[in-house]
Amino acid sequence: MARTRVIIDTDPGVDDAVAILAALVSPEIDVLALTTVTGNVDIAKTTLNARRLVDLAGRPDVLVVEGCGAPLHDIPRHASEVHGEDGLGDLTWNEPSVGVHDQFAVDYLAEQINAGPLTIVAIGPLTNLATLVQNYPGIDEKLEHLVIMGGAGGQGNVTAAAEFNIWADPEAAKITFGAKWPITFMPLDLTHQAFLTDDDVAYFRSLNTEVGTRMADFLEPYAKFHIEWNGSSDVIMHDSTALYEVIRPDAITKQGVGVEVECGGEYARGATFINYNREFADSSTRVGVSIDNDVFRAFIRERIAQYK
Repeated sequence: MARTRVIIDTDPGVDDAVAILAALVSPEIDVLALTTVTGNVDIAKTTLNARRLVDLAGRPDVLVVEGCGAPLHDIPRHASEVHGEDGLGDLTWNEPSVGVHDQFAVDYLAEQINAGPLTIVAIGPLTNLATLVQNYPGIDEKLEHLVIMGGAGGQGNVTAAAEFNIWADPEAAKITFGAKWPITFMPLDLTHQAFLTDDDVAYFRSLNTEVGTRMADFLEPYAKFHIEWNGSSDVIMHDSTALYEVIRPDAITKQGVGVEVECGGEYARGATFINYNREFADSSTRVGVSIDNDVFRAFIRERIAQYK
């Protein structure tokens, strides 16, 4: 069976890093590139972090392609208080040997969509995707599958209403969710069911590999943030759920929904309103509803253990 062609659109980011490292060692998918966007940190840092991760994974064949450095209609907003000033726990890294591809990410995405069946996994703000729709009319009808980590049907993680990836560029999210490509998305309602524990971090360190040690190193400060944020050191693996969906599509329970994104409002900017009514049962937009965290944790452990 042919492997799924995948591009990961990302703003690394500690939880992005776990997702990317698991993806780059997964034989079920063919990761062509990491396209970067401003988000958790600024575009220069997200691109540098993508290069670091490709280098760490020993995958110089995977391109790093820089994308949009600002939201469509707002100033960039970051989350360095969560991920560190550099986005990856403020560790010391060697200069990566992997360079930056010479195309603009939006043009690269269009090229690869036109080249054949493709899945885009978007685990950052959706600025590159919205710009793609605007710059290449009709391109959304050619994409096989778009998997998004973003949104919240209930409590947000930046405001009471909004999740970070949507809040960082709600205008882009509105365009992206309103396009014609098939979407599967993982909101906070789902991602909060998927987390790693102190035992998992200790397991990664016990592997005595460069990848395992580096993961433990950047997950430990991420765990400290979680303790301050919600009183638990369990680290939520938001972005890994989107890659998990592509690699093991039967592992997450999903259902068809309608989605609206709020771009105004004093309190609700960046909110996603998810309509679970039965009229949307056959919608091409599906939302992740439930996940078995024990199986998910075992999956992440198994993938990271493949690095030697």
